Amino acid sequence: MRVISFTLVLLLLLFSNALAEGIQGRIGLNGKVGFLMPIQDDFITGVDETNTGLAAGGGVIYGLSQHLAAEFDIMHAPNLNVQAAGAKVGEASLTDISLGLQYRFTPDSHLVPYLGAGVDLIKGKFTNGADRKYGLEWTTGGHVSVGVDYFATPGIALTAELKGVFAPTGNIKSTPQEYNPNSLVGTVGIRLLLPEHIFD
Repeated sequence: MRVISFTLVLLLLLFSNALAEGIQGRIGLNGKVGFLMPIQDDFITGVDETNTGLAAGGGVIYGLSQHLAAEFDIMHAPNLNVQAAGAKVGEASLTDISLGLQYRFTPDSHLVPYLGAGVDLIKGKFTNGADRKYGLEWTTGGHVSVGVDYFATPGIALTAELKGVFAPTGNIKSTPQEYNPNSLVGTVGIRLLLPEHIFD
């Protein structure tokens, strides 16, 4: 019992003293999972509703300064159910490749809220009820995001983020239809930050 108590106290001290060193000059690897919710019900021309689906992805973050970071991110939503007149007519998938900047508040504390914005390249595919696949052509837009990192240690941060993605409609190959990629993405995940100047 004394060994367990001592271990718990030691862990508590380690966590309470593990101040975030900030991410300036550091590279971080991100992994995240959550949901993608199309903002427009008519995600595809002529349908009534597209359901919220699972989204997952990851990327890389680099600290440009104490308050500014650049982030490259890839997010994939593999299965969005598409309905018309209350019946399922197919499934869509989306892939969002984004490059953006974050402004990070309180960079030296455990809890670091941030605001972000950037550009997005979006594509995907649609499979109808007859299992015929149609490509969703690339469209280019942007995003705004709000999130928070909680640094459990200087090298490990738990993160939560809400991101709005906005882009013009894109064409569906071999059809006269279009798709609307505007969406709301919510994720939770983890950042693993490498030591500063590791590659020097």
